[in-house]
Amino acid sequence: MSEATLAELAQVLQRPAVRRYFSHSAITPAAFLAELRLHADLMIPRPTTTVIRDEQDRPFLDLLATIPPPQYFVTGDKDFEASHYSGVPVISAAEFARLLRRR
Repeated sequence: MSEATLAELAQVLQRPAVRRYFSHSAITPAAFLAELRLHADLMIPRPTTTVIRDEQDRPFLDLLATIPPPQYFVTGDKDFEASHYSGVPVISAAEFARLLRRR
């Protein structure tokens, strides 16, 4: 993650459509973000020229080009149409949860 992607996640977690998922869990969005900050590796993104419809998503594309790259890009954002960016597979949150359960 980067400071820019963490800031974007903090904004997304405030959306009512996202907050409702937390209403059925034992963790709040703020606690989730705090826990993520403890465990996430903060990286300095590498600028890319990859084409994306929404330029506000650029920090995510740049983050995918870091070395070493992340294992996965977990998103439900339909602007990320490719199955891979900078060689990193794009997966849904549901798929990521399945991967975590297998560990």
